[in-house]
Amino acid sequence: MASITFENLTRQYPGNPHPSVVGLDLEIHDGEFLVLVGPSGCGKSTTLRMLAGLEPIDDGRLLMDGRDVTGQKASQRDVAMVFQSYALYPNMTARQNMAFALQNRKVPRGRITELVEEASRILQLDDLMERRPAAMSGGQRQRVAMGRAIVRQPQVFCMDEPLSNLDAQLRVSTRAQIAELQRRLGTTTVFVTHDQTEAMTLGDRVCVLNAGLLQQVGTPQQLYSRPRNTFVAEFIGTPAITLVDGVPVRDGAAHLGGTGHRIALPAGASDAGPVLTVGLRPEAWRTVSLESHPGALQITVALVEDLGADQFAYGLPARPTEGVTVRGGRVCVRLPRGHRVEPGETLAVEPVIDEAYLFHAETGLNLRSV
Repeated sequence: MASITFENLTRQYPGNPHPSVVGLDLEIHDGEFLVLVGPSGCGKSTTLRMLAGLEPIDDGRLLMDGRDVTGQKASQRDVAMVFQSYALYPNMTARQNMAFALQNRKVPRGRITELVEEASRILQLDDLMERRPAAMSGGQRQRVAMGRAIVRQPQVFCMDEPLSNLDAQLRVSTRAQIAELQRRLGTTTVFVTHDQTEAMTLGDRVCVLNAGLLQQVGTPQQLYSRPRNTFVAEFIGTPAITLVDGVPVRDGAAHLGGTGHRIALPAGASDAGPVLTVGLRPEAWRTVSLESHPGALQITVALVEDLGADQFAYGLPARPTEGVTVRGGRVCVRLPRGHRVEPGETLAVEPVIDEAYLFHAETGLNLRSV
């Protein structure tokens, strides 16, 4: 196990006008499960590959347990990689695939057998050890790939979107296996995914990247409840947050429209500007009746998403306020259990003021966290 420190790490590919990773500063604790998440092209896989020694570092330093490994080769870093494509040898059985790296390192045969059998028990592979990859399912191949990494007993596991080739149900079960495995072994693990659900369910902490820049790092709950900016707020959470731009500021408060929709600015944010962006997650709306709440916001429903335990209504304000726009063209409201609404109907809602986010209109920063 090892702690990892990225000090101002930068990587720019030849011919690319912009760096893929820019000045990354990040501390990963010994034994931690850290997830790198972000959209395609954000630099998460490049960051992982720099850690594994598969990509050169153009600027900055990489430390493992305080030791500078920036210039070391991959073979010198004691890091095991699990790839998206499994990368198993097709002509070898699962047992042979798992033992191959240890044989190359001249590990005694008895020790190899011991390590392979232990990994097989952990991953429940005993019935598959004599099969070749072609005779395995995707989930079984991925477990063999993890077993190949486990037998090396590395200081760090690097996992590059290992679940992306699996179907939805298998992703959930394999995700649980990976989480249990990491807890059992206690090995420092860095996991890359573009799926924020995976990130939120797996990571001790989650690091959000965008365009090569670190946006925020924290526990899943910190990212959800205290996003640093609008990018993190939009990326983390399913369904996504509703962002309303151009909300006017008067008398120390943002006025979302309607009667009583006044959201007080936090202390120190009095100079935030004439307009703000207000963020409201689906659960931060409550449905009301127009008779008892004549000043409620009215949403024209375009789509109802029924997920069994939850229902979500999507739509746009029936009476839009001049200058105020809904980013992405939709408001998402979680409906109370048993509340039925159909597309084309009007839904009256009130924002839960205490659960509203206020973001600077230009910088996108959360005014309650700056």
